[in-house]
Amino acid sequence: MVKEITAQTLHEWLNDTDVLLVDVREPNEYAHGYINKAIHIPLAQVSFNKLPLVGKRKIVFQCRSGKRSQLACDAIADDLPESVEMYSLEGGILSWKDAGYPIRIPGEACAEHTHCLVKCPLPFTNFHQRICFIAGLLFLICMVLSATISSTFAIGLFAIAVGLIVVAFKKAS
Repeated sequence: MVKEITAQTLHEWLNDTDVLLVDVREPNEYAHGYINKAIHIPLAQVSFNKLPLVGKRKIVFQCRSGKRSQLACDAIADDLPESVEMYSLEGGILSWKDAGYPIRIPGEACAEHTHCLVKCPLPFTNFHQRICFIAGLLFLICMVLSATISSTFAIGLFAIAVGLIVVAFKKAS
């Protein structure tokens, strides 16, 4: 049976240097926010060997709602030394948010997060920002190609412009 802790208990423990918090959600979930001091190891990659347990006596796994964190506990239970206690965050990051505790966004203050096992993504982490970036990049490429190679690349400019207008109206509704 996996031991569970509440968001309040985790909040108290995070000031303790003996605790390792592991976020086992997928990268796209992690990009939308994480608990400060958490390291990110997706569930499919969780193994005892990947855990930086030096000096740690407690490890807490955390996911969205608590199910995957229990699976992570099960995945390493046989390899965990007896000196290390293992827990799952009851209710996951949803319970953390419900308790009013803060969430960090990757890339907001990367210099502080040297403990991250995954590099922080580009500053634009949501889908809409990525689409705008890609559309802008394509627009520039088509503009350069139409000015240097052939004016038929201007059709690409028109298509991108129409696409952005359609997306703007869909986003608004």
